[in-house]
Amino acid sequence: MGKLTEKRIELARRVLDTVDARKLAMVEEALDGGAVQDFTPAQLRGFKAIRDRIRSGAVPTYSLQDVKRRAKKHLSA
Repeated sequence: MGKLTEKRIELARRVLDTVDARKLAMVEEALDGGAVQDFTPAQLRGFKAIRDRIRSGAVPTYSLQDVKRRAKKHLSA
């Protein structure tokens, strides 16, 4: 069996074992193409402003390794 087939079988088992209606609804929604997010024009402008600040370098960004290092340091303090 290929990896994709194994993954499909494992996911099918998990869905069949799930009794949580909310989780099943989320799976159904994902398989149907996901939920459409309706953002207001103001929200979209806000997202674009954040994106522009990140792209310009005005907002510091961190790699996953940096985040893990900082979290570990914070937790051990």
